[in-house]
Amino acid sequence: MFDPHAAPHGSAEFTDFRGRKDAGLYGRFGAFIGADAAGRECRSSQQSALCLVGGARSGKGNFGLKWLIDASMGDEDGPHHIINLDFKSQDTPVASLQVVQGRHHYCYNPRGRGGLHSSKINPYAHLIAASPTLVPDAFLSSASWIPFTDPKAQYFEGMAQTINTAVLVTLVRANGSVTVPEVAEKIAALGDTSEEWLSFEFEISQQPEPEINQVAADLRKLREGNSDAGGFAGIKNELARRYACMMDPQVREALSPPFDFCFSQLCEGNSHPTMVSIMEDLEYAENNSVVKALFTCALVFKRRAVSARPQFWLLNEVAAMGAWPLAESLATISAGYNIRTAYVVQSTEQFERLKKGASNVIPNSCGTIIYMGIRSVQQASLVSRQLGRQTLHYDDFVQQERARAAKSKAMADLIFGHGNPVQAIMTAQHQDRLANHKSKMARDLRTIDEVINEANERAYVFMPGVLERPFYAFVPQYWRSKSNAGRYNRDPFHSKPGRVEVATWLGQSNRKIITEPAPSRYADWPQYRDSGLWSYVRGYRP
Repeated sequence: MFDPHAAPHGSAEFTDFRGRKDAGLYGRFGAFIGADAAGRECRSSQQSALCLVGGARSGKGNFGLKWLIDASMGDEDGPHHIINLDFKSQDTPVASLQVVQGRHHYCYNPRGRGGLHSSKINPYAHLIAASPTLVPDAFLSSASWIPFTDPKAQYFEGMAQTINTAVLVTLVRANGSVTVPEVAEKIAALGDTSEEWLSFEFEISQQPEPEINQVAADLRKLREGNSDAGGFAGIKNELARRYACMMDPQVREALSPPFDFCFSQLCEGNSHPTMVSIMEDLEYAENNSVVKALFTCALVFKRRAVSARPQFWLLNEVAAMGAWPLAESLATISAGYNIRTAYVVQSTEQFERLKKGASNVIPNSCGTIIYMGIRSVQQASLVSRQLGRQTLHYDDFVQQERARAAKSKAMADLIFGHGNPVQAIMTAQHQDRLANHKSKMARDLRTIDEVINEANERAYVFMPGVLERPFYAFVPQYWRSKSNAGRYNRDPFHSKPGRVEVATWLGQSNRKIITEPAPSRYADWPQYRDSGLWSYVRGYRP
């Protein structure tokens, strides 16, 4: 129990082994959150969201890769599904040996990075005519495809969302489904007078929702001559800007039928454990709404099948996507859908790019927050304050020497009779207590400069409600952990061609990657279906 007299300035300290054990961090399953001083790995099996904050080149990838390759990412019923956002196209090649975890592996990889296959996925596959939530689902997709970015542009963006929703709903009810290229073609024809467009505009006007009917009426005004009716010139420009990514032939091909993967596959009762990697070059991220639409599609399917196999979403460098309000909502709603969301950013300030105020909402909604490799004074100050202050007890030698001198004088007065004997005894006793008294002072558990200069292999882990004290964790490089050996492939940017470094009982070893025809029992797995080949680390054949 906290004693304010014993620690008047604060009682901050790091959690010990007993605290971690009582919190259940030494279990078999859950997300890796670091190792203790003895090298024992700690895991969090919470369903609540997780936030990892680490500066560039801080080693935070050792967390992300551990989550992708660790057999503990699951429960007694087997491995969980994983959806992995990989803008750098680095983690996916390293974690491509999903066969070791027993997972199928699909990639949205329009650029063909890492020599990996690319699946065709429809981000609008969740829009089904028979669904009672067709209209709100379509609006949710539109809000991700055309997010609010600036208060000054809210009118244009809001109307663009409404028009996009009307087009989606009308196409789905007419054809039973819809694809992104189909929507892009309709959006490009806004205001056209062709027979095909006029017929489609009539179909919009026949929809039962008044808001969709109004879209048809507004489009009619535009066609009848007022080219700027209701600001439609700006609205059409906003829509055209959002669908400009369809001019990219690689993206268009990846979003065109025939499709070979759908997020509904993750929500079937007997679904096979699967990892889906969403790979897109970082420089295209903010101006490409496809990635946001893919996650929206996955969310809607999971919402319809909450009891299906749990999912782990790794949103690495999520702030690169720019405005995406749904990312903030995921921190609070995803746990209810049996999804654990992990946000990875370089600073909490980056969350503001997703939505204004998200830098407060997302961390406050996460059950686990990990800081490592902090570079900025502002972020380090936040971490230092969050770690708290401690009360240090120390010997004040100057004060103690003065007390000893005063005690000696009181004793001399008593012996030589220079004063009142009773008062001299009381004075001597008082000064004796002062001579042995320890002073107290306040000190940050970690000062700002100590946080900034912390070693890259160290992390501060906060789990409010689970751990009473923060966990000062050790984060080993993934290739130096014996438990990871044989579970990962080569790093396309740092490993030697055809080889990978692994930790063995005899020390570090540089092992060859074996590539050969996949065994018949794996030949129909998606990651081997196209090439017929599989790879593994010599000495660790699955």
